[in-house]
Amino acid sequence: MKQATLRDFIQPEFRDKDPDDYEVRDDGAIVRKDRWEMGVRRIRSAIGDNRCEFEIDDAVSAVQALVSLVEHLLPPPEEDMDEEDTE
Repeated sequence: MKQATLRDFIQPEFRDKDPDDYEVRDDGAIVRKDRWEMGVRRIRSAIGDNRCEFEIDDAVSAVQALVSLVEHLLPPPEEDMDEEDTE
């Protein structure tokens, strides 16, 4: 039988990770410190911008443009339609 070590008690997703890369949120969850930056990078990639360097405002502007485009393509909500249209 193998002797248990501290590593055996660490959650698998945190094994061999650097504690300096993580922080504890107010709700007690352990999260990466760079989660906001990584999230913006994933959004930027999802909108098709694969440049190495970018500004966050550029990513925000691109998302706003996509939202505007989608809003113009979608039909108006049913509550905005006249009663005659629903008959």
